[in-house]
Amino acid sequence: MSNSTPDSNASSTTTLRKLASHAKLRASQAAANPTFRRAVQFSLTLFLFSGTAMAQTTIGDTYCGTSVEGLLDVTFGALVGLGLPATMFYVGRSGLSYMRASGNPNQQNEARKDLILSMTGFGVILLAIVSPELIDKFASAASVQFSDCVKPLS
Repeated sequence: MSNSTPDSNASSTTTLRKLASHAKLRASQAAANPTFRRAVQFSLTLFLFSGTAMAQTTIGDTYCGTSVEGLLDVTFGALVGLGLPATMFYVGRSGLSYMRASGNPNQQNEARKDLILSMTGFGVILLAIVSPELIDKFASAASVQFSDCVKPLS
């Protein structure tokens, strides 16, 4: 019948139980790790939403004719129409306050900080304006096309 004795079956069952308990312990340790948890969440999100994205011929077709298209146009219009003049105003104001500091180090530091922050805001605005075009150029090099609905400034 079988070449194994009852003792070898008992030891293999204990070994399997030890392996199963060790596997459960390692799985619980991995699940407690925040990096592992984030990676699993990201992969599940990617898996769930890639089905609809893969069915499209060009990325962004689902947004054509919806309120998302209007929201993109309004957002980028406001960014260009309000963000750039506001940035110019704050750069000018901080430059004037730096000139009026007249040697006071505290006022000069405050004016310098305001100037740095306003120039950082200007950089963010420029990056927000230029990044869709850059992404479109890199995507077209990778033979991925974006719909005209999601190209706000073209």
